Amino acid sequence: MLHLVFSLDSGGLENGVVNLCNRLDPQRFAPAICTFSAGGALESRVDRNRVELCGVERRWNNDPTLPLRLARQLRRRHVELLHTHSWGTLIEGMVAARLARVPRIVHGEHGVLDSHRRHVLLQRWFWSRADQLLAVSSPLADCMANLVGLPRERIEVVANGVDTDRFQPAGNRRAEERAAFGLPSGGLLLGMVARLVPVKNHAGVLEVVARLRSQGLEVALALAGDGPLRDELAQLARELKIADRVHFLGDVARVERFYQAIDVFILNSHSEGMSNTILEAMACGLPIVATSVGSNAEIIVARRTGMLVAKDNVVELAAALNELVGAAALREALGTAARQRAKEEYSVDRMVGRYEQIYEQLAAPLVRRRQIHD
Repeated sequence: MLHLVFSLDSGGLENGVVNLCNRLDPQRFAPAICTFSAGGALESRVDRNRVELCGVERRWNNDPTLPLRLARQLRRRHVELLHTHSWGTLIEGMVAARLARVPRIVHGEHGVLDSHRRHVLLQRWFWSRADQLLAVSSPLADCMANLVGLPRERIEVVANGVDTDRFQPAGNRRAEERAAFGLPSGGLLLGMVARLVPVKNHAGVLEVVARLRSQGLEVALALAGDGPLRDELAQLARELKIADRVHFLGDVARVERFYQAIDVFILNSHSEGMSNTILEAMACGLPIVATSVGSNAEIIVARRTGMLVAKDNVVELAAALNELVGAAALREALGTAARQRAKEEYSVDRMVGRYEQIYEQLAAPLVRRRQIHD
């Protein structure tokens, strides 16, 4: 089987594919990951003893040679199941699969859908020709069906999973981890893990921190992640007079340590698919404050594992955080329930098992056919 992704740069989709392929049962599956752009940060996390990593370079936009070169890879590797991921690999992957006569094609969507009219028409045509369509959440599956007009029952939901052994509560290590990142030892430390891009709405969080500080509350904000808005956000922090309370850490290699350094996790996005960072924060026993977009309301049980607020609503976000600032018992209760929910509903083992079940169902006729011929 081969998983096709545009790259293995840091991101939820890419992290999920690596987690899945590293854990597929080697007695039943021989996974490979193929990228169109090599050198992504997550390539180092691929277990080369279990997963083959290869690439077919996308030389320019709308590269007409890409499906042909990919088809040669598929034939050479005798791929029996191709799993394409999101819009960036859909067309080239499915054309190559047909050219190489790959018996089974799976396509999965992981987040925000491309709603341009021409792209919707292309998605409708190609999605209808996949043997199995997947979505990482029920809201996303509903959007897929509504967008392209396919029957909702054609789309299976397989939720993302988190490694609850890697992502654990801080215990008595919070002070140690704060010191390792150069973060303040006192006060309540809010944290985000997200690329510094407009959709994540870091600016709204900076405004809220300024509000809380103006009320005399001892809070600080740590931001893990990098992106094109870094300079703009740093300037905004200076204008809001909170530059000394906002810590830009850039990309963090061992992100589980970052979660263990903070007290409350925030995700203030305008839109989301299914957030891996929320699952990671939950597994680390953190209370979550997130906008009610995408699958956030499906993952978070309001006021039991975290707080949900309307997007673009600084007042609601400030009120939720204000409630948590001086309420250590509430933060602990929310965090404990969040970790329990992550273990029961969103473990990586549960995710892998569901994918294995789907792959085996698709492969069963191929196995029977080989047995008859043998």
